[in-house]
Amino acid sequence: MHFLRSIIIFILSLIIASDSLAVAPSTGNGPLVRIRIGKSLRQIMVSGFDLSRHIISTDDVKSFEGKKAVRFNCETFKSMNKDRNQPIHVASLESKTGLISFESEKYRGLLKVITSPKGDSCDVVNVTPMEDYIAQLLPKEMNGTWPIEALKAQAVAARSYALHKMTSQQVSKILGNEAFYDLESSEKHQVGGSFFDATEKTSNASLDTKGEVLIDQEGRVAPVYFHAKCGGRTLRPDQVWNNREAGYVGVNCPFCIGVGPKPWDKVVTEDRIKEFLYWAIKNKYLKFNRDGIEAAVVKVLPDNYEKYKVSFYINDRLVLIEKTLLRRFFGRVILPSNSFYLKKDSGLWSFVGEGLGHGVGLCQIGALAMAQRGWDYRKILTHYFPGHSLKKMY
Repeated sequence: MHFLRSIIIFILSLIIASDSLAVAPSTGNGPLVRIRIGKSLRQIMVSGFDLSRHIISTDDVKSFEGKKAVRFNCETFKSMNKDRNQPIHVASLESKTGLISFESEKYRGLLKVITSPKGDSCDVVNVTPMEDYIAQLLPKEMNGTWPIEALKAQAVAARSYALHKMTSQQVSKILGNEAFYDLESSEKHQVGGSFFDATEKTSNASLDTKGEVLIDQEGRVAPVYFHAKCGGRTLRPDQVWNNREAGYVGVNCPFCIGVGPKPWDKVVTEDRIKEFLYWAIKNKYLKFNRDGIEAAVVKVLPDNYEKYKVSFYINDRLVLIEKTLLRRFFGRVILPSNSFYLKKDSGLWSFVGEGLGHGVGLCQIGALAMAQRGWDYRKILTHYFPGHSLKKMY
C-alpha cells in the first residue's frame, strides 16, 4: 500500500511539473539566481524522486531510483573548515522530475548544501532560473490575485533588485565574494516562494516583463526597493538608511490613502521618549549633555505627516530629529512606517501614522490602486521611479 502511494505521488509530481512548464518553461528563463532558503541549520533533509547527489569534496556522484531522502549532519563538517573560516560547498542535489523537497516545500532547480564559515551549521541554497524565481516570489511579496499590471510592476522591481545583488555582489558584508548565494529569502532581501506558490497569473506577470529591469541614469541596474504602503509620500534611500542611490526621488502617493492597512495610533511614556534621546546622544545623532536629559522638560512642536523631522524642545533648546531615527529605535511594532506625526497629551506621547514599511520606492498598495484605475505597469513604475528607465536585459 505504501509503495502504491509513493507511485501515485510520483506520477502526480510529473503531471504538476508538466503543467507548470507549459506556463513558465525553465529553458531560456533568464540567468540562474542563487537564493538562500535555509540558514544556520544543524540537520538537513532533502527528498524527492530519482535524486542525484554530488558530494563536492570527493566528486562522488550517486543516483537513487524512486523516492529518496538524503540527510546531512552539519555539525560533522567542522574539520573541513578548520583554519579556513569560510563557507564550503559540501553537496548538490537535484531530481529528474524537476522538483526537490526541503522543509515541506518543493523547489525547482538545484539545491546546494553550504557550510557556515566555522563549519558548525549549514545553509541551503536553491539555484533556479530568474523568471521561475520571480513567478514564485510575487504571491509572497505582493498578492497573486491582484491586477496583472500591479504584479508586472512588482516583477520588474523584484527582478531589478535581484540582478543588482547578483552583479554588485552586495549580498554579505562579512563573506563578500565568498558567499555562495545572491539573495536571502527573507525580509532582509526579498521573500521568495517555492514551486506551488507560483500561479498562472504570477507566471504571466513574470514572462510578460521577462528580462526587464530599471536602470539609473548611468545605465546601471538599480537597487529597486518596495514596501507595502507609504502613507502618502515615498522616501529616498538616504532618508531611511543613509545610503544615497542615483535617480531616487520622493514622490507624492495619494493612491494608497484610505486603502489597505488602516491608520494607527501608538502611545508611549515620557520615559521611553527620554530613553530614545539617550540612545540618540550615545549614537551621536544628537549633540546634547546626557546628564541633562533625565530632569529635562521635553516638548514637541506641532507636527504633521509631511515633515521628515520632529521638532523637540529640550528645556529651552530646539533640536530636530529625523523620523526615521525614531522608527529605528522604537521598531516596527510601535512605528509600522515612517509616515507619522508625534503629539504629547497629559504626559503621554502618541505616534499617529499611516502606512506600512520603510516607504522607499514602489508603494504596493499604491500600485494596486493605480492598476485598478487602468494604469499599466510602465506608468506605475514611471510614477514611483521618475529618475530611472526600463531596459530589457535578456
